[in-house]
Amino acid sequence: MKSLILKCCVSVVILIISLPVFAQTSLWQISKGDKILYLGGTIHILGEEDYPLPEEFQYAFQKSKKIVFETDIAKAKEPEFSQKMMQQMIYPAGETLKDSLSESTYQRLEKYFSDKMVPMEKIDIMKPGMVSIMLSVMEFQRMGMVSVGVDEHFWQLAKQDGKTIGFLESLDEQLSFLVNMGIGNENELILNTLNDLKDVTSMINSLRAAWRSGNELEMKKIVLQSMIDDYPKLYQNMLVVRNNNWLPHIEEMIEDEAETLVLVGALHLVGDDGLLQLLRNKGYEVEHYLL
Repeated sequence: MKSLILKCCVSVVILIISLPVFAQTSLWQISKGDKILYLGGTIHILGEEDYPLPEEFQYAFQKSKKIVFETDIAKAKEPEFSQKMMQQMIYPAGETLKDSLSESTYQRLEKYFSDKMVPMEKIDIMKPGMVSIMLSVMEFQRMGMVSVGVDEHFWQLAKQDGKTIGFLESLDEQLSFLVNMGIGNENELILNTLNDLKDVTSMINSLRAAWRSGNELEMKKIVLQSMIDDYPKLYQNMLVVRNNNWLPHIEEMIEDEAETLVLVGALHLVGDDGLLQLLRNKGYEVEHYLL
């Protein structure tokens, strides 16, 4: 569940101090006839040791005229959006997170933030999705994961190189998924996030290694399967619905004459409902992109 939260914010998430050289990476070539598109799985927050990225990513970026992200990164940086996000991620007056949690879960949450010198009154106004995001980010920072992720890295390069930039969904669409995350099962979401913090380092290490090597089955095993089993509604809303919304746009890009690199959170690619399998079902050839 922990890595699921990361992915939602994302996104999603990964570490190993000394990464071995792998024969594959989380970058695929999607083709039908002579039409080609590059589809890359990303991690939204990385550590300095994760750079340089696999060279296949850079090569696909250089070949592509258009770079497509999940959403509009430029607008996400505007103060107006930050304000809008905060307005939607906090409870209206008279409601608090405490009202939705059991006493034992609330006490555990209170102790966690007290140990971090964070006043609980600042947390109590936040909706469960925002609190889970905060817990995730704080653990990332503790692990030294403070560098920009794959998306941000290539967004900056695309701006510098004057490439066409596109996105698969609006910021409002993405925000709606985050705002509603955990609504109806607030106690379970917070409790599971707190429980998963105990093993976060091991889980992130394993996930980042699986991402780096492009291991679809391992990524599914580490994160996706528990999400499917324990949080089917969240799985549907965060991944299945969005993947199916994105699929027609990706198909249109494949038909476009300009070569395109599409970058989405790695968990959107894997599993039976992932974009890779959806594209296979449509008759596209899907293969690891290797130099």
